Amino acid sequence: MKTIVGIYDYLSEARDTIDDLVSAGIDRNNISLLMTDPDQRYGSAVEEGGNGEQVAEATAEGAAVGGVVGGLAGLVIGLGAFTIPGLGFLVGAGPIVATLTGAGVGVVAGGLIGALVGWGIPEEEAGYYAEGVRRGGKLVAVKADESRIDNVSSIMHRHNPIDIRERAASWQASGWTAYDREATPYTRNQMRTEREHYSDFDENDYNTYLATNRQHYQTRYGTSGYDYDRYDPAYRYGYYLATDDRYRNYDRWEDVEPDARRRWQHDYATDRGSWEEFKDAVRHAWEETKDAVRT
Repeated sequence: MKTIVGIYDYLSEARDTIDDLVSAGIDRNNISLLMTDPDQRYGSAVEEGGNGEQVAEATAEGAAVGGVVGGLAGLVIGLGAFTIPGLGFLVGAGPIVATLTGAGVGVVAGGLIGALVGWGIPEEEAGYYAEGVRRGGKLVAVKADESRIDNVSSIMHRHNPIDIRERAASWQASGWTAYDREATPYTRNQMRTEREHYSDFDENDYNTYLATNRQHYQTRYGTSGYDYDRYDPAYRYGYYLATDDRYRNYDRWEDVEPDARRRWQHDYATDRGSWEEFKDAVRHAWEETKDAVRT
């Protein structure tokens, strides 16, 4: 069997990849997922039994976290939380968990690099993937028979994986040399900054909508007790949806909202807040932007 690896900036992309792999008949026992969890938010749901039910009962944010964990638990085998040097607290599933947490394996030189090399990934490339996970990437690895490699690769490329060599070249241009298992694990804020740095987000164009976004904030959230900065990520997300090719031809919010909510819960809710709190800001920014980007 051969191992195919992809790494994604967003959990929703990794989750959709795994969903499609399972739907295509790939054995769940051959699918691995690995991602850092610096605040142990997903990990706390995993430790409640893998489905997030007790977390979901506590708060709206917990409901989002629990829903994500429950969805993952339905797709991958052996969802668990653990810590390894250089990466910090992790949530993972599949064969990679057994490899990293087996007796003595998690502490040998290389850690994740050693696991990937053992699966046939070139050492240099394995170092890139390890650094990608440290910086917040969501790693999906699939073991497949030769006859299914093309199909698996096609599915994995369908959901916007990182070009790991291109990303590594960017890191190297900024002074990075190699994955260092003694390096300090990234914080959630550092991961967010990293992710947004490589997005196609047009800051200058987004700023042309600041006045109308601030006006909406004053009308909708001005008495909430929070300042505009709390809601700016939601306005940015609405702008992102309106400029994303996947949603460009939608005219009705009702058609966009289900997928927008799901992606928010996967990729934003744990560090920004629940969908119910922010959905009006997302919708406003989407509506303000969608017509302009089509002209």
